[in-house]
Amino acid sequence: MISVIEVYNAVRDLANKDQKGFVSPEMFNSLLPAVQSKIFGKIYDAALQGKALRRSGADLGGEDSLYLKAKNFISEYISSGILQQVNIPSIYDDSGVYKKPENLNRIISVFNDESVNVDLIYNSEKISRILNSNLSAPTDDFPIGLVSSEIEIFPRPGSDVYINYYRNPTSRYETAGARFAAGDIDYRRQPSYSAQTSGSLVIPNPFDCRAFDLPAEFRDEVVKEICMMIGVSLRDNVLMSYGASQQ
Repeated sequence: MISVIEVYNAVRDLANKDQKGFVSPEMFNSLLPAVQSKIFGKIYDAALQGKALRRSGADLGGEDSLYLKAKNFISEYISSGILQQVNIPSIYDDSGVYKKPENLNRIISVFNDESVNVDLIYNSEKISRILNSNLSAPTDDFPIGLVSSEIEIFPRPGSDVYINYYRNPTSRYETAGARFAAGDIDYRRQPSYSAQTSGSLVIPNPFDCRAFDLPAEFRDEVVKEICMMIGVSLRDNVLMSYGASQQ
C-alpha cells in the first residue's frame, strides 16, 4: 500500500516550497480517486504490454522479467464470486440475466459448476446471428454470455455461475485498529486523508485515514500525478514543473 499521510506531506511540502499555496485536505482528497484510477490503468496496461513482450520473446527472464513484475502487481486485484441472477425481462428465450459485481473493473472469466467456461461477447449486434446459426448456437457444453450493463448467458444455466475478475481499487487501513490490521483492504471507501487543521497546521488522524490501494512502488507516481493536478489548480509553476519533470 501507499501511505496517504506520506503522500500528503510530500505534496504539501512541494506546494509550500516557495510559499505560493496551501494544499487543504479537502482539495487533496478530491483528487485521490481519479489519481488512483489512473495509476491502476497504467498497472493493467503494463501487464498487457509485458504479456505481449513475453509472447514475442522480447521479455527478460527471471527477476528482470517485466511480465512477471506486472503480473505480480495486477494479481493483487483478482477477485471471484458467484453471480447473482436478476429478474430482468429479455427479448431472448432460454437465457439467464446476472448482475455484475459492484466492484468489477474487468472480467477475467465466467464459468459454471462443472468448470465450463462461458464464451463472452461484448457486441450485442452479433448475438442474434449466433443464436440463429446452426453452427454457432450456444449449448450447455458451449454457453455464450452477452456482456452489457448485465451479463446474459445462453442457454439459461442450470446451476450457479461463477466469475473471476479484476476488482476496482478501493483503500487500505493506514493504521491498525481493534478489528483490522494496517494494510487490510477497506472495500467501502476510497483513499482519504483525515486531519484537523488550525491555520497552516495540519494534524493527521491516522485511524480515519485510508491509504492507497496501490503497490508501494508507485508512490512517486502518485505524488507526481497529484502535484500536476494541484499545480494547474493553484497555477503554481513549482508543482507543475515537478510533475512534468517526473513525467
